[in-house]
Amino acid sequence: MGANSQQGWALLLFLIGFTFFPAGLFALGPIFTIAGLVCLVASGVWAYKIKPLEHIDQEGAAEPVSAPPKTKRAV
Repeated sequence: MGANSQQGWALLLFLIGFTFFPAGLFALGPIFTIAGLVCLVASGVWAYKIKPLEHIDQEGAAEPVSAPPKTKRAV
């Protein structure tokens, strides 16, 4: 779902809001419309809040397989 678990929960909340909002508008009434709108706004704020976690450099992160090794060979 997401790159980490918080992104996955924010995406789930977005999907719930995306379902409740139009269902409330067209069939179920104002309670579902308000709940859907709240879910959409909350998921947007949550996703914006966790966005900086994606670009944190990690010490000792694994190198790609295609990258040459960083050690020098003795000749």
